[in-house]
Amino acid sequence: MDKEELKKAIYQLIEQSAGKKKYKQADVIKHFRQQGIPDAETKAAIRELVDAGDLIYTYFGGSYLELGEKRKGA
Repeated sequence: MDKEELKKAIYQLIEQSAGKKKYKQADVIKHFRQQGIPDAETKAAIRELVDAGDLIYTYFGGSYLELGEKRKGA
């Protein structure tokens, strides 16, 4: 799986669980580890999604990944 496919898969995982389940970064890493994706690649893809504003970290007794607002043209 290339980086763009991985980013889409992570985004879809978070999007599909919105309002039902909150994922911690470690949960996402474990999910993709089971599919044979190295932890470092998953972490890098999450970082890119957060930097782009596609995902955000929220804090409720721990940090969770949730859908973010995409940045509107700078």
